[in-house]
Amino acid sequence: MNSRLSLHALPHLVVVIAMAAVMTSCHPPIHVIPQVKGLPKLASTHYVSYDSDKFGYRKWLSKRGDKKGSPETVIIGVHGISGYSGDYENMGKHLMKQHQAVAFYAPETRGQGMDFDQSRRGDIRSAKEWYKDLYTFTRLIRKLHPRSKIVWFGESMGSLIVMHAYSSMPAGEVHPDGLIVSSPIVDVKSRLPAWKLMAIRVSRMLMPKLRISLESLSEGERPVVTKDDIHEKQAAKNPWYIRRYTLRLLLELGDMASDMGQKAARVQCPVLVLHGGKDIFTREASVERFYQQFPVGVDKTRKFYPGSYHLLMYDHDRDKIFRDVSSWLKKMK
Repeated sequence: MNSRLSLHALPHLVVVIAMAAVMTSCHPPIHVIPQVKGLPKLASTHYVSYDSDKFGYRKWLSKRGDKKGSPETVIIGVHGISGYSGDYENMGKHLMKQHQAVAFYAPETRGQGMDFDQSRRGDIRSAKEWYKDLYTFTRLIRKLHPRSKIVWFGESMGSLIVMHAYSSMPAGEVHPDGLIVSSPIVDVKSRLPAWKLMAIRVSRMLMPKLRISLESLSEGERPVVTKDDIHEKQAAKNPWYIRRYTLRLLLELGDMASDMGQKAARVQCPVLVLHGGKDIFTREASVERFYQQFPVGVDKTRKFYPGSYHLLMYDHDRDKIFRDVSSWLKKMK
C-alpha cells in the first residue's frame, strides 16, 4: 500500500489550523491572478490551468456509460495535505468494478508534493488559487463529458477546498451536481495552546513564507490514522512527501476550517459526509454539527464508521465505505 501521510503530520496541522482560526483579523489582502484567455486545456496526463501552469492528474475510466458512451457521473477527487492523486487509487478501482457508469478524475493540487513547480511545493499564495484550479479542471472535464453529472470529492484538506470552492463560485461557473466530503477538518479551536498562538501570530505577520516542519510543532502526540498503523515509516520515502510548509499555506487552511459551517449552509446539491469514529482530528460531535449546517431540504447523507480512523480510503473499512459511496451515487437525484 502506498502511503502519503506521516503519523506525526496531522495533529501539528490541526494545531496550526487552530491558531489560524482566531487570526483572520491580520490576514493580508488576497492577490488574485487574472485568468489568461485560451490557455486551459486537458491533455492525456496533465491539464493546463487558468494561469498557464501545468498539473498532472490520474483517471479511472470504464467502457460503460449512456447510449452515447458517456459516463453517467464523473467524480473529481481533491486529495489531502501531503497527498497526491494516487490516494484515490483504491476508490477508482472499486468503482470501475462495481459502478461502471462512473468515471473518476483526480488532479494534483497546487503547492503539494507532485506539483511540477518544485519551488512551490509546500506553499500557496492564496486559497483562491486552489478554487480556480478546481473550476478550470471541472470546465475541462465538462467539455469532455458534457452529458455527465459532476461530483466533487474532497478528503481532509480536500474537503476544505471543495466546500469553499462551491460557496465561492463566481458568476459564469457551474456548480457540481453533488459533493462528497470525507474526514472533514471542522474542529480545531479545542487544540489551541496559547503560547503557540502567540508565536504563530507574530511569525506569520513578519515572515509569511517561513517554512516549518509539522514535526517541529509536535508535543509528543503520536496519532493513529489507520487501524494497521503502518504509514509513518513509509511517508518520508514517498516522492510527494513535503518536509516543510509555509506559514501562509497552513494559515490559509486555518481560515478555511473556521468557516466550514458557514460554507455548508450555502450548499444546494446532494451531499455525502464520511467520517470515522476514531478520527482524532475531528470529533464525531463536531462533524454532526457541521452536517446539521447543510440547509433543510438538501438531500444529505452522513455515513459514520465507529471503528475507522482518519484515512478512510486506506483503512480496514474501506470496502464498506466504497460500497456506501457507490450506493449514494446510484441514488443521487
